[in-house]
Formats: sequence, structure tokens, C-alpha cells
Amino acid sequence: MVTLHKLLVVTPASSIQPSVIAQSIKVAKNHQSHVTFFSVAEEIPKDQLALITLLPPQEIMDNLLKEQHAILKNNVEQFHHNYLTVDAQNAIGVPFIEVTKKVQQENYDLVILAAKTSEHPRKRFFGSTTIHLMRKCPCPVLTIGTKEDKPFKRIVAAIDVYAPSEEGLALNHKILTWAADLAVSENAELHVIHAWQLPSKDYLKGWGHNSKVDRLEMIMKEQQDRQKRFDNIIESNFAANNLPIAKLIEGIAQEEIPKYIEDHDIDLVIMGTVCRTGIAGLFIGNTAESILSEVSCSVLTLKPQGFMTPVK
Repeated sequence: MVTLHKLLVVTPASSIQPSVIAQSIKVAKNHQSHVTFFSVAEEIPKDQLALITLLPPQEIMDNLLKEQHAILKNNVEQFHHNYLTVDAQNAIGVPFIEVTKKVQQENYDLVILAAKTSEHPRKRFFGSTTIHLMRKCPCPVLTIGTKEDKPFKRIVAAIDVYAPSEEGLALNHKILTWAADLAVSENAELHVIHAWQLPSKDYLKGWGHNSKVDRLEMIMKEQQDRQKRFDNIIESNFAANNLPIAKLIEGIAQEEIPKYIEDHDIDLVIMGTVCRTGIAGLFIGNTAESILSEVSCSVLTLKPQGFMTPVK
């Protein structure tokens, strides 16, 4: 069961996207959460300030902070009736660093933000702040991929049936727990998927499988083993009368998962970041990073237990 006491909604002070508001309200109501709207303005370099004003740099930044807080508070006040408790806070600095520090210092359970707030043309769907938080924020990050207020009708949970450690198995359970919780609260259709790639011929030959028959037998055993592991994970995490749509996908995960998401019109994908806990600087696996670069739906990313952020 997912328990969320404190939500941190990261947003520009002057423009809070309706989709972010709607999802924050829904999560807060379901979990009776306290909600903090948090805005971060990047600091203006002192040499730039010197060109436009004679006021001391610190005074200018203090004024900016006060003005930003007034705007944010004014925009947030209209949502007070939807929450148990709400507050508005802001800071000056590098956005992902300030957000990560706040999560650590005040023990937030979930960060919610828009995939990207800028209207400028983009090379990728997720903004730099979002990507940094997916990599480095110690708590789960829910990134809303649409500006419209609409529910999650179809949710995908991507798991790894060959998780190489207890940490990986625990992350699978965490992904499925969050997926089940959100599917119920959203009244959504839940899909659980695992993508796997066939061993190459050279790999099989290296293990003595030289004939075509040997290789086919090896592949069939691999597929059967993965299916068995996959079925066991599903059965151990879901009641028999409430099973999700479960799909074992043959192919490269970086290609097949985004394709599945597009083909099935998925609104939210839930996935773990593959990292070694306790080592700052290893944040997200190549597979997860590649998948994120190919999707445009909302995404919930989860860290393994014991993850250590490099942000201090």
C-alpha cells in the first residue's frame, strides 16, 4: 500500500498547468496529503545585474523572491478548498538542486511536475529539470505529460523479471504496488510488461549451442523460464480476481516498451531507475534513459530502497 503524507508540486510561480493541478488534487484527496507548491527562480549573475541597476545584488534577489512568492501564493489560493492543507514556498537557485534539497530536508513522499514548462521548440519531450529529478531526486517523481486535465485511463508498469539482486526484486514490488494503487484511484486499465531480447547466435555458440536445433531449444527454455518468472511475479502481487493485463514482449526493451506504450495509447508508464544504491553518481540505467527519451506520456519513476542522491 502506498502512503503519501507530503506532496511537493514543482511549478513556475506565474503559470501552474491545469493537468498538474488536477493530478495533485486527486493524489492529495486519495492520501489525505499535505501539499506544497514550490517554485524556483534561477539566480541572475551579478555582472548582468550591474548592467541594468545600481541596487545591491542581494536586495534585487530578495525583491525577486518576495515578488515570486506573492504571485505563487495568489495563484495557489484558489485551490485551497480542494486540499486538507496547502502552502506555497519558493527559492532561488538551480531548480533541480533546490527541489532535491527540499525533498531531503523535509521528507516529501512524491514530487509532481509538468514534463516541460517552456513553450520553446524542444529536442526532447522532458525538460532538463525533469530529467535531473528523475535521475537524482530521492523520492518518486511523477511527471505529467499533458497540459490537459484528463485521467489516466491506461497505465503500464514495466518490470524486470531477471532482477539480479534483492534490491531489484524489491523495486519490482514497489513498481507494482504503485501501479495497483494508481489503477484503483484512477479507475484505469493496468498493464504489466516485461521486454526481453533473444540471445545472439554468437552468444549461444559460445556456450556450445552450435546447431540450429540446439539454439532453438535454448531460446525456448529461456522464454519458458522468463514466462514462469513473470507469472510468479504477477501472482504474488495481485489477487486472482484482480489480475492486470500481463504481457511478455520479445525484443529490445528500448524499442519495444515505447512501441507498446504508443500502440496501446498508454497515459502513464511506471518504471524503476536501474542503479546501484549507496553510490552517488549512478542514477539511471541506459535502458530506462533510452525508454524515457522515446515516450511522450506521463511517467512515474521510482528509485530502489537506499538510493543516495549526489545532491548535498
